[in-house]
Amino acid sequence: MNSSEDFYSKLEEQLLNSSVWPSKYQFKFILKSNNSDISELESIFDDLKDVKISFRKSSNNNFTSVSLIAVMESPYFVIEKYKLASKIKGIISL
Repeated sequence: MNSSEDFYSKLEEQLLNSSVWPSKYQFKFILKSNNSDISELESIFDDLKDVKISFRKSSNNNFTSVSLIAVMESPYFVIEKYKLASKIKGIISL
């Protein structure tokens, strides 16, 4: 198992043990402050209803912190969103 599969496997186990699903889940990401990357991240969550999104730029405006809160059906869907987001170059998932 590679390190990212191992990470997602542990995350799934933690989520299963810590919440009753469906559940509200907060995603946090840091990425470069360019509109195309931010739009790409937002589009990953387009299929969800009532997503609350907040943005905060770094002091030098080079990076943007993005927090998203959404009701997720299961840990599987949380992990799928993280995997899709990980395709954005330079993104950091917190």
